[in-house]
Order: sequence, then structure tokens, then C-alpha cells
Amino acid sequence: MYNKVIKNFLCSEFDPVVQTTAGKVRGYRLNEIYNFRGIRYAKAKRFQMPEPADPWDDILDAQDYGHVCPCRPEHATVGNLAFPKRYWLADENCQYLNIWTKQLDPDAKKPVVLWLHGGGFAAGSCLELECYDGENMCRYGDVVQVSLNHRLNIYGFLDLSDYGPEYEHSGIVGMEDIVMALQWIHDNIASFGGDPDNVTILGESGGGGKVRALMQMTSADGLYHRAIVDSGILPGQSITPAEEKQAAKDFARRIVDAAGNLDALEKMDNYHLQKLVAQVAGADFFNWNPVPCTGSYTGEWYNAGFRKETLSVPMIVGSVFSELVPRAQEINNKNALSKQARYQAIVDAYGASPAPAIMEAFQKAYPEFNVYYASLVDCMVRRPTVEFCLKRVASGGKDTYNFLFAHETNYKGGLISTHADELPFVFHNAEYIGAVFAGEETWKIQDEIFYSFMAFAKTGNPNNEKITHWAKVTQAEHNCFVFSKAPGNRVAHDEELMKLVGQYSKYAQPRWSKKQENEEN
Repeated sequence: MYNKVIKNFLCSEFDPVVQTTAGKVRGYRLNEIYNFRGIRYAKAKRFQMPEPADPWDDILDAQDYGHVCPCRPEHATVGNLAFPKRYWLADENCQYLNIWTKQLDPDAKKPVVLWLHGGGFAAGSCLELECYDGENMCRYGDVVQVSLNHRLNIYGFLDLSDYGPEYEHSGIVGMEDIVMALQWIHDNIASFGGDPDNVTILGESGGGGKVRALMQMTSADGLYHRAIVDSGILPGQSITPAEEKQAAKDFARRIVDAAGNLDALEKMDNYHLQKLVAQVAGADFFNWNPVPCTGSYTGEWYNAGFRKETLSVPMIVGSVFSELVPRAQEINNKNALSKQARYQAIVDAYGASPAPAIMEAFQKAYPEFNVYYASLVDCMVRRPTVEFCLKRVASGGKDTYNFLFAHETNYKGGLISTHADELPFVFHNAEYIGAVFAGEETWKIQDEIFYSFMAFAKTGNPNNEKITHWAKVTQAEHNCFVFSKAPGNRVAHDEELMKLVGQYSKYAQPRWSKKQENEEN
């Protein structure tokens, strides 16, 4: 017998049609959720500031994703089981957003969650991973969920300010795209059932970096009200904002010289643009970032400090157990390893001398886990995340919550969480990603983190019926909620472990800020 999955579908000449500031858009309704995809929120000339999208007279169909930003070519697909990917048509004119909502009532005033995708400031898209789909976040979280594409890499962050006033903000236009989207949300989201005065910006990895950058931009002030940074805090750089600005300008000049002139760069197609970047950078991947001292962007928190305008914004800041630690996914069936094999893994990671102390510190911090996982502890993201939280509180920041995601799946005979493993749970889409499954614990941890994030989007406090004891970070206590098989709020639980891992790790884990390094020494 045919099993009906689609309960209802609506898309007609008149319904659902919504009036925006630029014109009317037509979406569709599927299983009680209204979908609007590919709404243009801005336009821009290459390397220049975004402008509002051109208005239109007819009703525009908003039923499929708009273009994604062109990125460097993918040499091979990776992580297809744990992170099924979707590829899409690319164009630098990629300022499109998508909306999932239950109601089209201006009086509904549902909390709005804006998702900012990962991929650094160089790659990715709002639809790249299957788990990015916003239907379940909208359905179970009772929020209006929004995602978007914006300019990345050379299109969004090449500092050409030496070449004329029209390029003054070129080193930050990718972020100004997001600001323009936030302005669009402020002006239009009520028509989609959302509350323009309750907008949460949520990002993971590079998306977390974008949340962090928005909080350092004066142009974004007042357009968001809560912030979640997931795996988006990295070690600080030892150079000043002025030095970073000059380095960005020097790199841009090398790019222009390699192209021949600015006009040639303006007209160059994506394939040759990306090839040019690789040629000049001397690598296939260049680490693009917003350029400080450019436009409204004041620079990173560890150099410029926390802006007083953002200290009243409630924040959730967290990371994942193994993040990008090498070898985290290389060994199968870890739980079947002998005691000696587990110990040897720790010796291989840190050396024989500190291994016993690291084992002891790990078992104290994470008694619920196989001690083998001591060899896979992340400090590259975890340590600056802790520093960020403590420094923000010390600067007068309100309502700062820290978390660590440490879910062990059945994948490969027992795999601890690595970078982005939490995303299916954050979107309430774990059912679609088989590699995250771990029996009933899967649904329990999904409910815990998902409803915590949704409660935070509604009230600025993550505590809810599933999690009732997540404490704020204070100057007296570094509280951290650990999402694991033994979930709960812990106080400075891994402080000693982080010191040891940071000191002895043989893996490529850069230190956190230079200032913090000096303080420790």
C-alpha cells in the first residue's frame, strides 16, 4: 500500500502570497509549514556595498533556493554519510534568503532565528548540508526560521580600498550583505509571522565567526537581539588590526597585479578568479576574513574589545568535543580497544611523560567516556571559547551561556562528536542523518540541545522543560553545560585538562590569544 507522506500542499495564484517592501512573493505550504525560498534581499556590483533589491510589479515565485556564492572548486566529496551535501547553481549575485513559517499573520510575532552557514568566510551555502533544512526547526521550535546566502571569499572580503572610494568597504561587503538581510528581516518579517524585535543570529564554525563579526559591526546594531556562536571562536592573532588591514591591502594589490589591472579583475570569471587567488596565496585555500578598520567593522574582540552596544545581548557560546582534532575519525571500533591500546593512543598524542596526568584529568572531567577519547580532546576551539566567555563577563557582558557538545554515536563502532556533528540536533533533523544515531540517546540529546536553543531564542534563557539547570557564566564560576550521555551543568570541569592538552598536544592546535599565552607564562 502506498504510504502518503505529504498530508497537504498548497500553491495557487493567490495563496500563499506575501507583500514585501519590494513586491509580492509566492511560496508554498507543505505539511502546515509555509516555505518561501530564493527571495532576493539585496543586489551589488562586484566588490562594492550591497543595495536594496530592485522592486518588481508581478508576483514572483519564491519556491526554490537562489544562487549560492561561487567558491573554490571541490576536488572530492567528503563526509557524505555524516554530512550529506547538496550542490547548487552558483553566481556572485547570490543575495537570497529563505523562510520557513507556520503563520502569515503580522500579529503572530514568532521569534525569528537567522541561520548563518559554515565554511569560514570562503565557502559553503545555506543549503550545502541536508541538515540545514529549516522545516523542523520551524515546526517543533515554533519560530520563523530564515537562512541566506551572501558573498564569500574574493567577492566578499578583498580589500581594494586603495583603488577608489567605491571600494572603501570591499574588505567587509560579504558581512554587509548579511546586515542588509537583517534590515530586510526587520522591514518584512512581520508579514511572515515573525517578530522583528526578537531576532536571534545563529551560526556554526564560519557562521559562528559571522555572528561574532556582526557583533563588532556598528551597522548591525539593533537588528538582532540574541546571539549563538557554535564552534566559532578561534585563537587570536598576534598582529594589530592596523597590521591586519595593511596585510589585506597588500594581498589585494598582489591580486590586482597578477590580474594585470583592476578592470581585468572586475571582468574575470569565477574559475580564473579562484585560480588567481590560489596562485597568489601559494595554496589551494586562502583564509578569508572580514578586514578590520573597514567601514562599520571595528575588528576582532581580542584586539578591539567588546563593543558596549553588544554587552546586553544574551549569548550562547559553545564548541564540540573533538572539533577538528586529527585522527578523530580514523580508528574504527574504539570501544573495543584494549587498555594498553587506549593508553598508547594517549602517549602518541601527548608523549609518555604527561600521559598519566592527562588520563587522570580526563577521567575527572568526563567520567562517562572511554579514556581513549583523552587522545582526541580539542583545545583549539574550546580554550578560546572559554576565554571569550570569561572576558565578556568581566567586561560587563550579560547572560553568557557556555556549552560543550559531546555525543557518542554508533558510527564506526563508537565515534565522539567532531566539528559540525551537532548540527542535525540543532535543526531537529537527526532522523535524516544515520551517522549520528546512538539509540534512544539520539532523541534525548536532540531534545535537550534543540529546545534549549529554541527557549533561548524566545526568552534569552536556554532553560526549559528538558534542561532546567544551565547556569550562566560568572566571574566567580565558569559554568558549562555538557550535552552528553551524562548531561548537566559543570563548573570549570576541564580546566586542568585544557592546560595539559594545550601544553603537550603533538597535533596542529594553535594556541589561543597571544595575550592569554603571555598570562599563562
